Amino acid sequence: MTIESPRVLMGFLILLPVVALQARAYLKGRAEISRLGPMWAHETTMRVYTVKWFFSAFAYDVFLVFAVLAAADITWGERPVEEDRAGLDVVIAVDISHSMLATDIEPSRLDRAIGVVRAMTRQLPSARMALVAFKGAAVTVTPLTEDANALEVVLDGVGPALVSAPGTNIEVGLNEALRSFPEASFAHRAIVLLSDGEALDGEADRPVAELRRRGIPVMAVLTGTTDGSTIPTSDGTPVLDRDGRPAITRADPAVLERIAARTGGALFDVGSPDVVTGLSSALSRFATVRQREGFRLVPRRRYRLFLGIAIVALLASTSVRVVRWRGML
Repeated sequence: MTIESPRVLMGFLILLPVVALQARAYLKGRAEISRLGPMWAHETTMRVYTVKWFFSAFAYDVFLVFAVLAAADITWGERPVEEDRAGLDVVIAVDISHSMLATDIEPSRLDRAIGVVRAMTRQLPSARMALVAFKGAAVTVTPLTEDANALEVVLDGVGPALVSAPGTNIEVGLNEALRSFPEASFAHRAIVLLSDGEALDGEADRPVAELRRRGIPVMAVLTGTTDGSTIPTSDGTPVLDRDGRPAITRADPAVLERIAARTGGALFDVGSPDVVTGLSSALSRFATVRQREGFRLVPRRRYRLFLGIAIVALLASTSVRVVRWRGML
């Protein structure tokens, strides 16, 4: 079982004020019944009121729980989908945030990442490739092209100055990469994500769910070390934190590992001597297997089940309140 939008589960917090309001309404209703005095069969009325309130409130709470579960887009199991494609389209998403200037990977994280891209394009000459650069925002530097020389030229200008928005947002990078695939393309599609995983903004779960649904794997390349390093400025001095001390940036492999695993991709380390060979082989193998099998497996989305239960619970909650019970005046 996989929760495609886990942040939605924060919606369960709404149950706390809802239950408090239900309890307040119950006590208020009891007080009003008590004020009616002998006009009603007091004990019978109070008993029926309590029973109806309990089942109505409980059913409404069930509605809220399953509505949140439906919105969280829970999946389990897989189903085959026909995949009539040929060739390979690869969108390369490169993190150009300032943390990529760190030198824990020499000469820098960004330089090493660009080196991997250059070598990979030479090993996959038949693939069409596009280049996306991102930090706080994302931009498509080169659309899908078979011209490896065009991609080689633009790589020289890839750096933090290419995008003005500060920060690091893997979500916008993946979204831009997804938009870079033409709708009319009949090639197999994959994304190569090169980043230190130090995401300061955004929520990658949203584009990851869409990539998983479309069968687009993310081959993630970790650029950086968990030991970390300072970030040099243009004059060579380190970037300082709020306390005036050199800021340390540390790579976060868990972020990239999660993205790769959920989309059916793989995680590579830029520091590995066979990173280019492994990455190129994984991309070639992905396209070959898909073409040979003629289908791919996609997760079964179960939101309809949870939404159906939520609707039934809401109808039950309303019915208990409005339907008159036999024997009541």
